[in-house]
Amino acid sequence: MSGWEVGLIEWNSVRAVHGASGTQTLHQSLVARIGEMIQDGELAPGLRLSEASLCAQFDVSRTPLREALKVLASEGYLVWRANRGISVAQVRLDEVQAAFEMLSGMERMIGELVCARVTPADIRDVEAMHADLVRLHAQSLRQPYFRLNQDIHARLAHLTRNPVLEDVYSSLQRRVYRARALSNTERLRWDESVREHERIMVALRRLDGATLADELVAHSKATEAVILREVAKMAALSEDVAEQI
Repeated sequence: MSGWEVGLIEWNSVRAVHGASGTQTLHQSLVARIGEMIQDGELAPGLRLSEASLCAQFDVSRTPLREALKVLASEGYLVWRANRGISVAQVRLDEVQAAFEMLSGMERMIGELVCARVTPADIRDVEAMHADLVRLHAQSLRQPYFRLNQDIHARLAHLTRNPVLEDVYSSLQRRVYRARALSNTERLRWDESVREHERIMVALRRLDGATLADELVAHSKATEAVILREVAKMAALSEDVAEQI
């Protein structure tokens, strides 16, 4: 599969971006690596982290690790508690719902702006990404499909040529991505999602901004319904476990 210049699942934290030299500091690299582990559910919500274990895993000293953990805590992905150390933040239903409310409006703006500003070369790029997406679905390669799905939405945001919109959209999608990865929603509505992407592509090919906006909003709302249901289930399960402890 081709490599694309825009990717939501790469950890694009404002504080983890590349420096002026085009390289990352050690603590920025750690922010990216640990952030992706949280996003993908490898570090589960509520998990207490061991600095010693993380230092050994990444072969680093405590100083850059703690700098990275502070960044992730400031962005809401980790929680510091006195005498209890640091743990992975829970996914909160109200925050995910609020993110989707914002995303719905942004999807409409993206649809309209893309069709006004996209070039034929841009459309060919998205077409190639979509062809890869369909192939991954046919091969039942769920995780690569899931990542490419996010990359396509990031690419559309990029094609608005509005860097502020793109930055805010990326931040919101990171919140949604984590909830989606934890709730395994791609398995629940995989076939439906592919059909929605097909309709999105039809509107893009026609440069029909109004229809593309409608399709993107509908796609977002369909995903939202499943994710919110699954996050609510996870929250209820966590409460049951807490009552038993």
